[in-house]
Amino acid sequence: MYQSNMDGATRPVATPPETTPPSAVTPSATAATTSASPPSPPATGKPKGFALPTAKLMPVDYTHVGQALVLKGYYGDQLRYSEATDWLVYNGSYYEQGMETRARGLAQKMTNTQLHEAEAALKQCKVMSKQSGLSDKQKNDLAYTTKMMEAYRSHVSRCRSSSGITGTLRELRPMLLTTVDDLDADPFLLNTPTGTVDLQTGKMLPHKSTDLITKQTNYSPSLDGMDLWLDALDTFFRQDQELIDYVQEIVGISAIGRVYNEFLIIAYGSGRNGKSTFWNTVSQVLGTYSGNLSAETLMVTKANVQPEMAELQGKRLVIASELEEGMRLNTARVKQICSTDRIFAAKKYLQPTSFAPSHTVVLCTNHLPKVGAIDTGTWRRLLVIPFNAKIETDSDVKNYSAFLCETAGEAILQWIIDGAVRVIAKDYHLREPAVVQDAVKKYRDDQNWLAHFLEECCEVDASYTAPSGKTYTRYRDFCREIGEYSRSTTDFYAALESQGYYRSRTRDGKIVHGFRLLPDPDDDSIIVTAPDAPVPAAGSEPAATA
Repeated sequence: MYQSNMDGATRPVATPPETTPPSAVTPSATAATTSASPPSPPATGKPKGFALPTAKLMPVDYTHVGQALVLKGYYGDQLRYSEATDWLVYNGSYYEQGMETRARGLAQKMTNTQLHEAEAALKQCKVMSKQSGLSDKQKNDLAYTTKMMEAYRSHVSRCRSSSGITGTLRELRPMLLTTVDDLDADPFLLNTPTGTVDLQTGKMLPHKSTDLITKQTNYSPSLDGMDLWLDALDTFFRQDQELIDYVQEIVGISAIGRVYNEFLIIAYGSGRNGKSTFWNTVSQVLGTYSGNLSAETLMVTKANVQPEMAELQGKRLVIASELEEGMRLNTARVKQICSTDRIFAAKKYLQPTSFAPSHTVVLCTNHLPKVGAIDTGTWRRLLVIPFNAKIETDSDVKNYSAFLCETAGEAILQWIIDGAVRVIAKDYHLREPAVVQDAVKKYRDDQNWLAHFLEECCEVDASYTAPSGKTYTRYRDFCREIGEYSRSTTDFYAALESQGYYRSRTRDGKIVHGFRLLPDPDDDSIIVTAPDAPVPAAGSEPAATA
């Protein structure tokens, strides 16, 4: 039976945050009703037993700043502003982004309350003025309060205009300003509909607006449907429990909001093997923590990727798919996206920003992309998870991913959480199973273009040399023959030197040490030098080859 890391405690039910209006504000100076500030009370105090109406939402002055201060006190626990995301509004469990319309709605709603407050106070003043037996002092106090409430009502009417709402929100921005680094700052909190999970322990915590979370999963964790999910895993990974445990930890890492392992996960296999179903299911369960990236963003074909890069902010699992055969991986961009370095990007119509990466990228493909780099820095980032199952089914279920989410979504999230708890306890050290190691090795061997050239066109020996220019020409011809992309001279010679094949200058030009060119039947000009054989002098006849 699958054992959960949850402690079985009852999960708290999220409740909307309470909004507490600010305490009553008492003006302090005498002024006319047309003044920019509320009129001040007379010097005499209120007579005993004579209760004048008050206004709890009256600003300290009748400016946009004064109104913004009241709005901050009234809805400040539900609003935040960031130049990178615009207005954020808390919905009881997380902050929704790009919510200017909702922010305006809250500002309008508060003016409704203010207007009702002013009208009620004026109505009370009118009733009190009809009372008999009022002293002169009471009449003066009542007259002042009436003028104060009339000025308050006029102020609220101005604030209810479109320009008034805009001005109030504009002045509220610096009061509630936050940065992208403040949002979703705790990488170990995973927000769900019924609470927030601490991935370090697997325990459920209540929702809090102060967590500044902007994402939420589509399900809450439980063990309901776990047997169905485990059966599906056996199908996807052919009952390879070592691989299943490894993938669980990989998915667990993708639920953590910080990059601890700088890799690009390549889910590879021919059609009908379950890879798309598996990753689409995990993505759907993770809700807004998951996102998509066009596969072209990772390739050399796409130029402007700034808008898509901006969409990575705050995401934890990012899936790219539908890669065409023969496409080449942009290794520089992979290093940028799959690293701990800050990412610089900009959403359309918003200010450019930078943010710390929080995502794990998965490339689902039937065709492995071509990799031009042979350096360790690139290949340590490429992780191939093979999907070798051949799934044939006569089931009436048309969309198996949707069926899994519907039937076992809560169990899948519990499985993800348990994977995260386990990998955190292991300090993020993953032990790759043999099937993954073999897949990566085969991929790297197949993509080693320099090794292919040396094997097909050269004979390697430390004592051999070859003319530098002819070597590059032979390499370029070789690429043309096999339909392969040819590197520039700079990249070609840099690759040779990185593998120990250094160049030196002779009186006849530059030569490469460590191999010689094999005879090319289409080129009689290639000179093949044997070990310790003298290099022919300029103008002399080439030596006969053995």
